[in-house]
Amino acid sequence: MSHPLKKPRAVFPIEDYVEDDSEDEEMQDECIGQTLNVDFEGFTASDNDFHGIKRLLQQSFRGLEVDVSGIADTIISQNYVGSVIKQVGGEDEDDDEEMDEEDDDQLFGVTTIINLTSRKDEKCIAGFRTTLVEKCSEYANDSTSQQLRELLGNESKHVGLLISERVVNLPPQFALPVFESLLKELEEAKTKKMPYEFAYLILICKVFKHEKKKKKKNKTVETEIWSNPEEEVIAEESLASFDYIVKGDKAVSDDWDEDDPQYTPFRRVLLLDANRLPEILSKVKQAIYQS
Repeated sequence: MSHPLKKPRAVFPIEDYVEDDSEDEEMQDECIGQTLNVDFEGFTASDNDFHGIKRLLQQSFRGLEVDVSGIADTIISQNYVGSVIKQVGGEDEDDDEEMDEEDDDQLFGVTTIINLTSRKDEKCIAGFRTTLVEKCSEYANDSTSQQLRELLGNESKHVGLLISERVVNLPPQFALPVFESLLKELEEAKTKKMPYEFAYLILICKVFKHEKKKKKKNKTVETEIWSNPEEEVIAEESLASFDYIVKGDKAVSDDWDEDDPQYTPFRRVLLLDANRLPEILSKVKQAIYQS
């Protein structure tokens, strides 16, 4: 049975690689303590979304040597499956076209699935497969490493890369409608004989860890924070997983005091049974509404 999601922190740990922008910082300071009501809507990915998709993918693929631009192009090319999330409302309709042209990277999320089997010969996908296997060989146990190699090498059972990325601090409720929409799109694509019949799915999650030693018991207690809290529920249903550290980056808790614990960013790679995805998302929904 799924447990309620832990209450999201006010601010999730932010990795050091995020670029600084003094104007953005001033804007954030002005917004502290204010409640902003915004509406989001899913759209079909287009060429104008390239930079926004690439920016979001860089969060997921941190620590992997991959062609992020190539994968962003792949997502746009298969725009019949998946969606990008944008803010709607609050602007005059006359300004919409101008905003699309001038500010094409203002995406709040991207959700889709890429077929790592049927697209294995495409340069960006081949590179992703290679670097993922290498990272798995370095950090996973022998069983998981062998399992991943065998699955990627078995062309009779397709493996999909599930991408679910959004900007920091959007709540888990944000993920539900886009996941549900993705399931419908996958079913429609399969009825049209498109290559979206998956046996397994791979999902890369952002996890932050802090270790604290208890003096009396001489034990080390590890605390984890999930950037996307719903992925903690998904991870409980995974067939296998492994973590790799994002070297050179640190993160701190939301109080931002000098004495706050230091959180180290990791990526956790999950292997999922694709046939159980609807059931897994049902558990996510149950956990969110119990929170």
